[in-house]
Amino acid sequence: MKSINILAGGPENNFPKNFADFLTDENEWIGVDAGAFYLLKHGVKDITAIGDFDSLTREELFFVKDKVDPKHFSQAKPEKDFTDTELALRWIEEKLDYQKYDSINIFGATGSRLDHEFNNFLNLFLPEYKNILDKVEIFDLENVVSFFNPGDYLLENKYKKKYLGFVVLNNIVNFSIHGAKYDLSNFSSKIDRVFASNEFLDNQNIEIHFDAGNVMAIYS
Repeated sequence: MKSINILAGGPENNFPKNFADFLTDENEWIGVDAGAFYLLKHGVKDITAIGDFDSLTREELFFVKDKVDPKHFSQAKPEKDFTDTELALRWIEEKLDYQKYDSINIFGATGSRLDHEFNNFLNLFLPEYKNILDKVEIFDLENVVSFFNPGDYLLENKYKKKYLGFVVLNNIVNFSIHGAKYDLSNFSSKIDRVFASNEFLDNQNIEIHFDAGNVMAIYS
C-alpha cells in the first residue's frame, strides 16, 4: 500500500508503539511544525515541511530549512485561518496526486490540547476534504480512527484491537452495523451519537452502511 504520512506536533509518548515501522518505509512524509524537526532528526529524508513553526526554536527552524527542498517547505503566519494540520491536508489536495495513494496516515494529532484534537477530528468533515476523507486514518498509542462518507463498507480487524466504536455525525440516516457483537439497523438522528465498546466476533469482518451523514470508526 502506498501512503502519505503526516506527523503533527503531538507528544511522542502518544505515538503508536510501532511508529518506527512507519519511519522506515518509502512513503510520502509531511512534517507539520515540530513534526518536521522530529522526522529529520530521526533520519527521514525528502520530507515536506508545513506550518507556522512557532513551536520550534530559531536553531531548530534553521535546521529544518537547511534539510528541506525549498519547493517542499511552506511557512505560514501564526495568525491564519487554518491549523497546521489542515494546511498539510490542503497541500495534499493541491500539490499531490492523492488518488494514487491508498491511505493518508496522521500521527501526533492527539494527546495534547483538546481543542486541537476536536479540530483534527471534526474539521475533516468540511466539504473541502470530502474527496480524501475515506483515505484518512489517525493513529495514536491506543487508537486508530477511520472516517467515512455515505456508503457500504467492510471493516476488518486489521489492527488487532479488541473494541470498535462508532461516532455518527452530520444528520446520520439509516446507519446499520452487521456482524459485530452488537448489531444495529437503520439508525437515524439529527443529533450526533456514539456507539461505544462494540467488538469483532472471532475476527470476522463487520459491515456498516449509511445513506447520509458521516461516521468515525474507532479501533481501540
